[in-house]
Amino acid sequence: MSEVIISARDAQKINQISSQLPHALLVIADYGLDGLGVAQMLAKNSDTFHLKPLPEKQTISVDQIRELISMLRTYAINRRVIIIDEADLMTEPSQNAFLKALEEPNKNTNFILVAKNLKLILDTVRSRCQTLTLHKTTSAQDKKLLEKYNLDPASSQQILFLAAGRPLLIKKLAENPEKFAEYRQLATDAKQILATNREYDTFKNLVKYFSDRQKAILLTDIIVNMIRFQALSRGMNSSLEEQLEKTTSVASALKSNANVRLALTQLVI
Repeated sequence: MSEVIISARDAQKINQISSQLPHALLVIADYGLDGLGVAQMLAKNSDTFHLKPLPEKQTISVDQIRELISMLRTYAINRRVIIIDEADLMTEPSQNAFLKALEEPNKNTNFILVAKNLKLILDTVRSRCQTLTLHKTTSAQDKKLLEKYNLDPASSQQILFLAAGRPLLIKKLAENPEKFAEYRQLATDAKQILATNREYDTFKNLVKYFSDRQKAILLTDIIVNMIRFQALSRGMNSSLEEQLEKTTSVASALKSNANVRLALTQLVI
């Protein structure tokens, strides 16, 4: 397994959890954070079963959960850990079916659910899990991670800006020039959105993000960072305050699974 990079503030808690893994653990990991890596690290030295969304459906179906429950009826000699990756893509019927497994504990079985969006996990499931929320890594960790790629200073600075605190995204951009170019466009679009007062031009820059929630979230994160940088450089004013409040609200809505098009359109209004 490749190295799992976690924030210093999470390391101690993860060590505590690893010493006594709860019956059910819910790991909340924002885009670019290694929630699955943490789950695999905690499941080390156990028999591991990995459940994830079906590629053609992009959801975890109730049939997958029923198959899991059927498998759990077999006796486990060794400790087994069931990792459900992208658990927030379980449908509501799937989550209701999964409750049966949570409510009938097997002393040799633990569950680790990995999700980006806590709000998509039913309260009935959430209440039966211990929750671990991962935090972004520090700038010092990000710089150390980038060192091994021997990139030119300009590229390193761009990646640090685009993917700050998200180690999986840092790796992706450092290893994939095409993906890096794609994400550099995010910064260009963010600058143009901040620079123009014309609603049509802003809308034109936003359209390409209507079908990609993760990029839309990153776009709003970059805009927020740019506004904060401007405030540090020139001082906060009422216009920047309004932009910051609006963009932060849109980012929050996107992370709560709001309609991407409707949320981004709020940046135009």
